[in-house]
Amino acid sequence: MVNRRHFLQGVTGALGVIGLSQLELTRSATRYGQTLAQDTGRKVALLVGINEYPNNLSLLGPLTDVELQRQLLIHRFGFNDSDIHILLNQQASRRNIWGAFNEYLYEPARDGDVVILHFSGHGDRVRESDRMLDFLRQLDRRCIVAGECLNTAIATHPDNTPEQDIMGHTLLLMRAALAQKTSNITFLLDCCYAGGGKRGNAIMRSLNSSLADNDNLRQIPDSEWTYQRQLLDTLNWDQQQFVNAIQSPKGQGFFVGSARYNQLAADYQFNGFTAGAFTYLLTQHLWQSSEPLSKTISLVSNSSNHLAEHSQTPIYDPAPEADPTVTNTPIYHMEPVAQPAEALVLGPVPDKSEHDRVRLWLGGLDPWALEAFDQGATFALIDKTTGTELAEVQQVDGTRAGLVSEGRLSGAARAADATTQLLQEKVRGIPGQVTLKVGLDDTLLASEKVIADGKLANFTNIEVVPVTSGQTAHVLLGRYTPEIHQRLALNPETVPQQQTLDSVGIFSPAQVPLLAGSFGIAEEPMDQAMDRLSTRLVSLYIGRMLALMVFQQTSHLDVRLVVDHQGIRSGTTTRGGDPEAIIVPQTVGGLLQVVDGQRLKVTVNNNENQDLHVGVIVIDPAGEVNVLFPPAISDRNDIDIISGRGSWSTNLRGAAPFGTAELLVLVSPQSLVAALKKLRQNRPQFDRSLRAGESLANVEAMDNIFGVMSSRRDGTDAIKGTRLLEADQVAILSMFIEILP
Repeated sequence: MVNRRHFLQGVTGALGVIGLSQLELTRSATRYGQTLAQDTGRKVALLVGINEYPNNLSLLGPLTDVELQRQLLIHRFGFNDSDIHILLNQQASRRNIWGAFNEYLYEPARDGDVVILHFSGHGDRVRESDRMLDFLRQLDRRCIVAGECLNTAIATHPDNTPEQDIMGHTLLLMRAALAQKTSNITFLLDCCYAGGGKRGNAIMRSLNSSLADNDNLRQIPDSEWTYQRQLLDTLNWDQQQFVNAIQSPKGQGFFVGSARYNQLAADYQFNGFTAGAFTYLLTQHLWQSSEPLSKTISLVSNSSNHLAEHSQTPIYDPAPEADPTVTNTPIYHMEPVAQPAEALVLGPVPDKSEHDRVRLWLGGLDPWALEAFDQGATFALIDKTTGTELAEVQQVDGTRAGLVSEGRLSGAARAADATTQLLQEKVRGIPGQVTLKVGLDDTLLASEKVIADGKLANFTNIEVVPVTSGQTAHVLLGRYTPEIHQRLALNPETVPQQQTLDSVGIFSPAQVPLLAGSFGIAEEPMDQAMDRLSTRLVSLYIGRMLALMVFQQTSHLDVRLVVDHQGIRSGTTTRGGDPEAIIVPQTVGGLLQVVDGQRLKVTVNNNENQDLHVGVIVIDPAGEVNVLFPPAISDRNDIDIISGRGSWSTNLRGAAPFGTAELLVLVSPQSLVAALKKLRQNRPQFDRSLRAGESLANVEAMDNIFGVMSSRRDGTDAIKGTRLLEADQVAILSMFIEILP
């Protein structure tokens, strides 16, 4: 296993590491208009994004990352557009990044300023420069860490020069120099340092192809040392102070990285666009909520198991035990100045005569529910400060392209007057036809792909898609090869279960094994593997449909989910609930861990005055869907009621299969008894092959759930069959729990 000190050399000392898995991206109330930075300070940012790299190493998402940050900083945190400085592609050379840092961030900085530097692109690993090695020899040291004369770096645009990296040591000095002027500093890096190249349907943000290959690493040129020397002189640091700063667990300001040193940071294909998986989840979370840095990274990490599927664990420093500031200060050292939102109005639609037609930017939406905003969706146009609804915006069906769409204002509102106003979700439209997109991985032979394609053609709700960068695939079918095993072995803590070599199973889009027990025996014939996996694919499809319904961030209903286990509590709530109900367990992974045989208590609180109907579903680590409540013993339509201001509790027990289980709570004014009974009867069972027509029965069972929770149907612009769910009538909460042997 690679020593974590590799990365620590690149930024500062012991970084706070937070794990992944719990779908906990919740909307909590914010203290609008308050700020921890001085009111008189500037708010300035340098955003760097590089898609274009030579030698077929280009990425697709960094430019999107820059736009995600830009819109967030302007419209949520109140930055002036003129104070956000952007370098893209060829502009983002090493020389230009240093120049922009000095001109816009360092030179004008004053006490109380908020300063942000964001980089999205490739990371790199390099050998120390000769000058640095000479520097260390004066301290009778060969390397900063014994035997490891390496450093991480960000890969800038080459700009016709081989000197394209900025070392982690240099970033440390840049932060320290800024810290002499202001303490409100945040550096964010969405890149990784090894394992670069294509993985399934994702591209990894590293110029290095392997962590194990240290012999062919480039050496940083002496010109990097020249800039470091200038910064050392500015800081008035000697050799020992520099080394001490590198090894210290307490860095200057805040640093946030998208992955550990030995992990991958994914360029991920979302629904219609590509972005850094971490950047999108972080910015989308900050549109909804504001917490201290330590809690923010935990919640973002736990927001979706999609990042866990990429073996990607975000990191930050300083470590909480070294500096408690991270436990009480927001990531940008200030609170938002505007209300939470899912979208904003960019302005009137060009070349349209209608005065009510507007362009929408959707960067605050849950990434896993974007498909529910293609038709029938409605937003409330709100006052940024008070949250008061000013008008309604009906999305124009079929106009969404990635994160941009079009809408039509209601009443007398005009597009020009609505520009830059924020939007909150009111209604989402679940498509009449939802599909699970399955990619056939290149680890399969051509003949095996033909067999798999033929088998999957029997499933009307499963779509086979190409395994190419930029193509959305929810899961991959493939074989577990020695190459995949070797790569995953470098980061065993994120892939705890070893698979059988040359077995067929289900992968994440980034070629990480999914679902406990989905991989079979070595050299299993493809037709047998497809028969064995059919029920798991149907279960994944049900999970896909449920994900489109999750209203954890936007529901106005006040519902709380709490899980207690041996004195440790995990809790989440809807937008309408108390933000103090969001509880992150103080565990290594940031989620509740239950050992086989141990009990836990699940409680759902209805904080509304009205009675609500509640259903509880668990998707176990193997992907099997289990309806826990209402019980199967009764068909009474009122058995699922939790009375106003009441609660419901049950005791569960940890059991195999081991891994991460998802707990889903469905809340509706309508009874869920009949719909969940049908789902229970028709759910896939993994101990047998799929019966003829069973996939259709499961689709009908999910349609029943959609029908019960849909308070509208076929609105003015809605495509026929669309299920319209209202944010003030539906709530679905999700929580992940790790089951251990």
